[in-house]
Amino acid sequence: MSVPARRRACALVLGFVILAFAGPAANADRTEGRIGLWQVPPERMILATGIPCIYQKNTSSPATVVGLFVGGGKAAVPAGLDGLATMSARLLLEIPDEGKVQDIMSQATRLSYLCLEDCSVILIECLSGNLEEALRVASKIIQDPLISGLRVGRAKELMAANGKAEEDDVVAAAHNAAMAAFYGGRGYGSVLYGTESSLKAIERKDILAFNRRTFVKSNVFFCVQSDLDRDPVRRLLESSFNSLPDGSAAERPGQDPVLPEDRDIALVRETKQTYVGRAFALPRTDLTAMARGYLLETLLGKGPGSRLWELRAEERLAYGVDADLTWTKRAAILVAYLETNRAKASQASEALDRILSALQAGGVTEEELEATRTMARARLLRATEAKSPRLRMIGLFEALGPGAEALSGLLAAVDGVTRDDLDGFVRDVLDPARALRVTVGPSPEGPADR
Repeated sequence: MSVPARRRACALVLGFVILAFAGPAANADRTEGRIGLWQVPPERMILATGIPCIYQKNTSSPATVVGLFVGGGKAAVPAGLDGLATMSARLLLEIPDEGKVQDIMSQATRLSYLCLEDCSVILIECLSGNLEEALRVASKIIQDPLISGLRVGRAKELMAANGKAEEDDVVAAAHNAAMAAFYGGRGYGSVLYGTESSLKAIERKDILAFNRRTFVKSNVFFCVQSDLDRDPVRRLLESSFNSLPDGSAAERPGQDPVLPEDRDIALVRETKQTYVGRAFALPRTDLTAMARGYLLETLLGKGPGSRLWELRAEERLAYGVDADLTWTKRAAILVAYLETNRAKASQASEALDRILSALQAGGVTEEELEATRTMARARLLRATEAKSPRLRMIGLFEALGPGAEALSGLLAAVDGVTRDDLDGFVRDVLDPARALRVTVGPSPEGPADR
């Protein structure tokens, strides 16, 4: 084993030790000597309204988080109406009057939304003692949204501001560009907050039609994290959310990522640093494939000891390095990237390709795999420690297809990946001929750095 590889393995183990002493997950158990995700597994139930619910008792705090997951997300956005799913989710939380604002504030209740690739999520977070009143207020807003032309116009202004902030973030801009390239600018490849032309095109009738297609009983489910018992929570959900419309959601054709003919993307931004990334499409056939992707993401760019870390710590070619994995129903997009000084952009780009090629050709050692596995487990434990992030992860696995129970099974799947498994996976997915090359930063013809 080479010295650099040994250093990577030691650093990964050290990172896990730091995470462990910083505070392990409150509900972790021990199964066959390994840390599990939780002692009390999630339970499935069907409410009297016919809506599925995934409930997990979580006594780590006297708070409750309720998530209403709506199938669709970016995947359901029609061509030319980028941002429609995000705007529709946002307008479901449009507070109709000052009295409701006062009610929410007095309860210390938080309402928020997310728009992901395959679903939108409405989140209600409150003290458990306020759950009945919080659901009473929130359910009226959500089930009878006030979608007027004036509110649509205001939502467009906020969307445009959010989109500008995302474009100014080079990491977010690069990720959006990669998704757009792989998915032809449609569905998963559409712009989350919309474009100037799409925001102009979206009208109130489009939002109402989108909600009629997606916001129906057959296309939603609840996730709950609470210290309250199941039956009281169940009764409150049944009495509060009893007006969701019936109907069948419109079917959405599946989307597979396709590598474009032009694999070079260059976004010109007046930034002090240059972003250099490589994006790859990964298979997402089952839980084993997801575990391999999760390990590869960890191995490449998650913290000290990862493969890209030496470009920052030893070669001084990057201010920061990372790898990000985005799952969809049929695939995943992995982006490995660094941020560097503009004068070093070319050298850093070559170094990034060198690291990726070395991993594809040489694979990993057993020691490096074990260290990566340990760090991957620690990451998953951390990601599911707090109530709201855990709820989002459980709901995401349900929306993607493996099911809520599969999230806990991901740990076992990570443990089951062998060196040969991971090496074969890496050889396939990190093929340089299948890489999308993304650069974000100043024009090479611009003034030199000082």
